[in-house]
Amino acid sequence: MDKNKLTILLASILGATLIVSQPLLAETLTEAVDKTIKSNPSVLAETNRRLSVDQTIDQAKAGYYPKVDLNLGIGRERTDSPTTRPDHRKWLSRGESELTASQMLYDGFATKNSVDQTSSLAESAGYSVADTAETTSLNAIQVYLDVLRRQQLLALTEDNLESHDRIFSQIKQRADSGVGNQADVQQSSGRLALSKANLTANKGNLEDAQTNYLRVIGNRPESLVEPTDECCNTAPATVEDAIKIAYHQHPALHAAIAGHEAALAQQQGAEAPMQPTVDLELSTSANNDIDGVNGHNNDALAMIRMRYNLLNGGADKARINETAFLSENAKETANLTKREIENDVRLAWNSLLTITSRLQYLEQRVSSTENTREAYQQQFSLGLRTLLDLLDTENEYLTARIDYTNAKYDRIYACYWLAETMGKLLETLKLDAPEEAITISSVEVTE
Repeated sequence: MDKNKLTILLASILGATLIVSQPLLAETLTEAVDKTIKSNPSVLAETNRRLSVDQTIDQAKAGYYPKVDLNLGIGRERTDSPTTRPDHRKWLSRGESELTASQMLYDGFATKNSVDQTSSLAESAGYSVADTAETTSLNAIQVYLDVLRRQQLLALTEDNLESHDRIFSQIKQRADSGVGNQADVQQSSGRLALSKANLTANKGNLEDAQTNYLRVIGNRPESLVEPTDECCNTAPATVEDAIKIAYHQHPALHAAIAGHEAALAQQQGAEAPMQPTVDLELSTSANNDIDGVNGHNNDALAMIRMRYNLLNGGADKARINETAFLSENAKETANLTKREIENDVRLAWNSLLTITSRLQYLEQRVSSTENTREAYQQQFSLGLRTLLDLLDTENEYLTARIDYTNAKYDRIYACYWLAETMGKLLETLKLDAPEEAITISSVEVTE
């Protein structure tokens, strides 16, 4: 082979080897959440809804500005009037052109209330973006932790299978040599089969967790990093403090309050038809052959016009009543949101408190069962323990480690859950909400 070709081939093989040997880039919990905020369809959909609502503000503000209309027309006109008789008919080629400019001077504050309503709706939509980002971030944390949980549980069942396989081999060897009996072999074989079934179930659970990760975050999990429990250090001192923070900061509550403000503006705007409207109108026209008269007509007008509807079949009054009920609906929706937020804070607080208290006892249980397992293995070798005792300690040790693993990840999730119920999950992760989300203000929420 040519020397240059051999050199290129070796370089290619070495490069490929280095690529394969390099570990996959690790993805931390914060990085996964940040990616989710920027790419998750739920957040993007809410973001676009906010942007669409922003456009309604400009639509409402258009009522403050002049309107200019151009009207052009050409055609045939038949006129029967005293000026065209005795022919009783006269056909002319009619031509029209008119330019009109109008400026609203007073409309019963309909435009003002429309602007207030759309501004509040845009504010509500902005807080909804923040709320969706917080909720979706918590979902991302859940699926992230669940993958790590399932990976660790799979490792535990693999370790348990190795132990049962070792015990089965030991018992079978004894039975084959005439020291043991077949009953012990069958019993050990049954436990080995159960351990294999548990391993299969945990593999399926891990695949489900990876599928959920793909659904929420957008890619399959690769090289996840074990998170710390530093988030628990940011928890308030008492549940009452947590509730106060939630009232002050939670975007869902601010969105509901802004929705109520929009409903109030809509209610006030519904009263506009009960008042007159006043407009300044400027117009100029140039027409040809109008009303059966040959020739060119020019007009210029400057008018202030008042229009006042005197009877509308009760529709305006019904609209006022409708918006009043809608306003009350929005108010009670805000009250319901406030109750739900308090309920979520208390649930998250109780969950964190309970799991934290349990965790130390579960850790003690793992240590005790591990010591018991080692002692039983030694005693079984000396004939001081039965096979059933040995197998039971293996399962007890597995159960203890599974319970501790679940509690460990449950505690981390509870810390982030508590932060989300207070509306400060992204703040805890040191991440920014989407630009379309309104920054949480310092407005106090009154009882």
